[in-house]
Order: sequence, then C-alpha cells, then structure tokens
Amino acid sequence: MKRPLLHRLVLPLAAMAAWVAIPRADASTIFWESGFVDGDFLLYDAAGQPLGGEFSFEIGSFDNGFVPTAENLNDWAANWKVFDRAFDATPNDPDDGDPDGWSAGNGFFTRTVEHTADEGSSSPYADPADTFQQGETVYLWVYNTKDRITTTEWALVTDGDNVVEDADNWVFPDPADPVDVSYTWQLDDADVALHGSLNGTTGGGQAYTLQTSLVPVPEPGSFLLVAMTGLGVLLSRRRPRHSAPAH
Repeated sequence: MKRPLLHRLVLPLAAMAAWVAIPRADASTIFWESGFVDGDFLLYDAAGQPLGGEFSFEIGSFDNGFVPTAENLNDWAANWKVFDRAFDATPNDPDDGDPDGWSAGNGFFTRTVEHTADEGSSSPYADPADTFQQGETVYLWVYNTKDRITTTEWALVTDGDNVVEDADNWVFPDPADPVDVSYTWQLDDADVALHGSLNGTTGGGQAYTLQTSLVPVPEPGSFLLVAMTGLGVLLSRRRPRHSAPAH
C-alpha cells in the first residue's frame, strides 16, 4: 500500500488529535488526500488561480443505480451521499493548521475517516442514515457551492482503474475489515473527470493535478420556452370538447 500523506508530513497537532479521537470500533481506516509539493499549488479554479478557502472537498458515493453524467447535473446533489468532508474553516489564516482538512494557504487537503462495521461513516459530516456498501465507487466532489448559479465551480473525479489487485482503489472496502486495516485514496490516482479536469496545464502555463470548471446554468430563455411549452400542453388537455349539433 502507498504510504499516506498523513505519515509523510509533519501535520499540526490539531489534526493528529482529531485522528486519535476517532472511535476505534471494528472498522477500516481511510486516508484521503491530495499531493503536496512544498511551495507549489496543484489545485486550481476555473480562472487558473489556486483554489481558495471557499472551496470544499467531499468524498462519497451516489445512490444505487444513479450514474452521474453531464446530462443529469441537476440530480447530483439529490443522489449524493457524503462519506467525509474537508474544508477550510478559517480561509483567511494560512497558518491555521488545517484542522478541517483543507489548507487553502498551503494548497493541500488530507483527512482520516472510518468505514464502520455497519457500512457507515465516522465523519461528523456524513448522514447517519447513509450506508456505503462494499464495492460502491468512490467520488471526490470539489465545489464552491452546490447551488447552480453563474459563479458555481465543480470538479467531480474518480479512479477509473479500480481493479481487485489494488488494495487502495477508490471503492468502499469490506465493512468487516479488522480495525488495523487501512486504505489510502490519493488524488494522484484519479483518472476520470466527470466535471472539471485532471493533470493538465492552466491557460497561464501552470501544471495542475485538478482544476474546477464553471457549471453551466440554463439560459433564462430556455426556462421560458420550457414553461410555455408545458403551459400549452396543459391547456390543450383541459380545453373542453364540443359535441356536434344534432340534426
């Protein structure tokens, strides 16, 4: 298995304390993280600027049977199950020690969470009612807001090379794993972008690992056309029928 970033970096004591505080029931430990290169930013927004503190990172999966595509963007949020979240609680303080997993000032995220024996998540950001069954595909959703407005930027990526031999593939593991089993989901392993892009170069020539993209918002005229069409169909159905006069 790859050696997780959590073990390769000297992390702030606050982050380590949070890891120690996770309940140690029968569960597997998940490390999920981006790469870190001292002085380099690998995560960029649609304008080619390093991602700021307004962005959040979530790992999770979609409801059974739902497959995210460019055509069903409106349905992503309704079918999304959050397994864990990283964000910057104090985005204006680059030295806050990234206690919430995302250090915008340093340009990397790292979190630790448990996949519990009942197929749940130990994360405080997960819905206790959600389950993450063995074999479900894991996605990383990066966003500044989930609302579809003109300034919305998203990236939704996953590891498309999930193979049985790879112990750190992006799928939820067996919930019966013993407590000392761990997995590492690294952004570097992602190779499929449903939105946004991976491993490219910004317009300014800066190489990136991940870049978000603006989310298209339907034009007002499109809404009006759909509304008028629907109204026309409704009126045609309700138009009274007149019987021909008797002779």
